[in-house]
Formats: sequence, C-alpha cells, structure tokens
Amino acid sequence: MHLDGGILLGALFGLIFVSAVLQSLSGFGFALLSAPLLAATIGGAEAVSTIIITGTVCDVAILAMRRSVPRPVAREVWALAGWSVPGMLAGAWLLAWLPASGLQIFVACVVIGAVVLRLRSRERGVVVRPAWAVPAGLLSGALSTSTSLGGPPSVYYLVHRDLKPYAMRDTLVTVSLVRLPLSVASLVLAGTWETYEYWLPLVGAALLGQLVGSRAFHAFGSSRYERVVLCLLVASALVSVAALAMA
Repeated sequence: MHLDGGILLGALFGLIFVSAVLQSLSGFGFALLSAPLLAATIGGAEAVSTIIITGTVCDVAILAMRRSVPRPVAREVWALAGWSVPGMLAGAWLLAWLPASGLQIFVACVVIGAVVLRLRSRERGVVVRPAWAVPAGLLSGALSTSTSLGGPPSVYYLVHRDLKPYAMRDTLVTVSLVRLPLSVASLVLAGTWETYEYWLPLVGAALLGQLVGSRAFHAFGSSRYERVVLCLLVASALVSVAALAMA
C-alpha cells in the first residue's frame, strides 16, 4: 500500500495515537493494532523499530503517570523476560528471513490466534502453574522481535495467573521495558534495525494517546478490563485481515 508522504505521516500519527490509547487501557494493545498497518505501509523492519520506539515511550509514561506506585508482579516479570531471550534471537532471524508478504500473513495469523485463545479462556477461574511462563516467554520473545506482537502469549499466561487489572497492566508494561535492550540488540545483530525517518512526530502521538488512555482507564478501564481486552483483540484481528487485503 503506497500513500503520499504527508498523508502517510498523518495516518501513522493517528494510528500511533489510537494504539497508545489502547496500550494505556490494557497494557498490551499497542502492537496488535499498529503492527499490521505499519507492516503494510512502511515495511516489516521499519514497522518493528517504530513500534519499539513509540511503544517504549508509551510504556514509560504509563508507569510514570500512575496515581500510585506501580506494582508489577516481580516473579512474573523476570520469568517472562528471562525466557523471552532465546525467543528474541529466533524472532530477529525470522524477520530477516521472511519476505514482506510472508511477514504480513504471519502477523495476521498471530493476531487471529490471540482472539481465538482469548475467546477460549474467558473464564478466569482457571489458574495455571508458573511453569507455563516458559513457553509463554519463548513465544512472546520470538513474536516481539519478528513482528513486535509479543503481547498475546504473555496476556494469555497472565490472565490465568489471577492478577488484578492494575497488577496485570503494570506487569505487562514492565516486561516490555525489561526486555527492550535485548530486543534492540537482537535486531541490530541480525541487521534488521531500520528506523522510519519521521519517527519523532510519532513519539508525540504516543504521548498524547497515553494521556487520553490513562484517563479513560482511571475512569472505567479497571472495572471493564476483561471486555476491553476482548474487544481490542477482535478489532486487531479485523485490522490485520484488512491490512493483508490492502497489501
């Protein structure tokens, strides 16, 4: 999909703004919405780096602007982040190896798979063992560096660890920040770190979206967290299919 420079930048600004709003509401929605459309417009490598940069700014702002001290669950953070390391290396290789069309199909499959898993796991009464952090971390790491869609495996695991909305959001955001240096290093080593030339205005879009999203979360997000997560996943699946059709 090809757009004029000004129109493309405006569209990406709006996309990053909405993605940041959703990230602030759920703790993981940033890449699910933005990755399919960014990959279709500016390419897979630039899409991943753009999401890493703007998503990191959004995550830092989420924790910094909390009305109370952030309370991520440390044991879950280190388990998911630690096991994601080998996955990130594999994901960086996958990004370099897959052609653009193959990467878009992969992104669409990941998002649709996340919806299916969430629909099958809406009952929060089931609590899984901590050992499930191993496959969740590995898959999350691989998806993080190959598509920037590292959220769904972690979400699927944490939603069955019986965490409260604030704790789950803080844990997901902290996991992303902890593994950030490793994600960038993996992409650099694989030769796939490429930045979009107008990334700086998109940082502003991320900050603006985070402000709006955080206010919405404090107003109603914590009481309707489950509904927000499911609606976000369904919408992201539709976006990913649409992006694939427009490619």
